[in-house]
Amino acid sequence: MKKIYLSALLALVALPAQSAIIKDGSFYDYVAGLKNQAFKKDSGDYVTPTVTQRSDFSLLAKNLYDHNWSIAETQANNLGYDLIQFNNTTTQDVYWGVAEQLIGGKQAKGWGSYFVNAASTSNVTIEVAHPSNDTNTHRLGARVFERSEANAFAIAGAHRSANGYQTANPTSLEFSIFQEVHQIFNGGYGDSTAWQLHGFGSSTGRKFPDGTDAVLSDGAGNVTNELATLDRFLEDIDDSKFGSSYVYNLLDKDDPLNIQVNGMDQSGHDPFYHLRAFNNPQGQFSRDAGGSFVHIEASYNIRGSRTKRDTYFANAIVGAIKETSTGTAGYIDTVNEIPEPSSALLFLASLFILPLRNKITKQG
Repeated sequence: MKKIYLSALLALVALPAQSAIIKDGSFYDYVAGLKNQAFKKDSGDYVTPTVTQRSDFSLLAKNLYDHNWSIAETQANNLGYDLIQFNNTTTQDVYWGVAEQLIGGKQAKGWGSYFVNAASTSNVTIEVAHPSNDTNTHRLGARVFERSEANAFAIAGAHRSANGYQTANPTSLEFSIFQEVHQIFNGGYGDSTAWQLHGFGSSTGRKFPDGTDAVLSDGAGNVTNELATLDRFLEDIDDSKFGSSYVYNLLDKDDPLNIQVNGMDQSGHDPFYHLRAFNNPQGQFSRDAGGSFVHIEASYNIRGSRTKRDTYFANAIVGAIKETSTGTAGYIDTVNEIPEPSSALLFLASLFILPLRNKITKQG
C-alpha cells in the first residue's frame, strides 16, 4: 500500500530556495561519489571546525531535520555547503541534504554529508563514520537507508587519520561536525536511534570464534531490543551466506540472554573487547539522552561480497529496523515547506515490506 506524504500535496505553502541543487539518480551511486571525495589518510586536508562553525552547523542540521529548506539553504551556503534535493530514482523517494561545495573538483573541509528522507517511516539514522577505512560500509549504509526508509543518513568526509593518527575520527573526537549532526538527528530525548556501520578485517577476526561475520554493541555492554532483534535476523540468514553474529555485553557468561546472543565464548573469554565502542561519543550522547545506539561491525567476508552485503546483510538490518523502529519522526508534524510542484509527486513513497523469515533462537 502506498503511503501518501500529505504535506507534499499542499499547494499554498512556501517553496524551497530556488538555488537548491536538484539531482536525479541512484542514491547508492551518489554515496559512492561522496566516499571518493573523502580526504585520504595523511592528506593534511581535513579542517578542524571551530566552536562557531560547529554551532552554525548544528543550526543547519536542525533546519534540515525540521524541513526548513530556505533557511537551511542560506546556512549551508554560509558554511561552504550546497542544499541538495536528491530524487532517488531507485525508490522514488526524495531526500534533502547538504554536501560540500567543490572547489576545483575537490571538497575543502572534509566535514561529511547529511540527508533526511522527507517521507520517512523508520525513526532511525544510518551513520557511516569511516567510509575510507571500513571498506564498502558506505554502500551498505546507502542500501540500508533506502530500504528501511530511515529518517536520516550521515557519512563522514575524511579518513579518520587524514591529518595524522585519529585526527579526523568522528567516533573518537568529542567535537566534530559529525557529532553535532548526530546530536540533532538523534533528538532531544534520544527518540531517533542511530545504526552505525563499521567493519573489521582479517587480523582482528582471527581473535574471534571461527565464522564470526558480525559483532554488535550498544557501546555500554547491554543487550538491547535492537541488538537482540538484529542478531536474530542475522542468524536467520542461510549458513552459506553468513557465519555467526555476536553481541558484546557485560552479562555473566552463563546468563541466558548472553548465551542467546553468543556474547562470550563458553570459556568466559572476551574476544570482542576491541569492538565494544565504549568511547564512541555518538553512543554516549544517545544513551545519555535516554535513547538507543546500534554499533555494527561486519567482517570483510560480508563487506567484500555485493550479494552478501547488499542483499542478505542489508536485508537483515532493514528487517531489524522495521521491527524495532518507533515509527515516523515527530518533525513531520511541523513541516512548513515542500518541494516545487514538479517534484512533489516523488513524495509518494511505497513501503518496502520485508517478508519476515522464520525466527530462529540462537543457542550458545
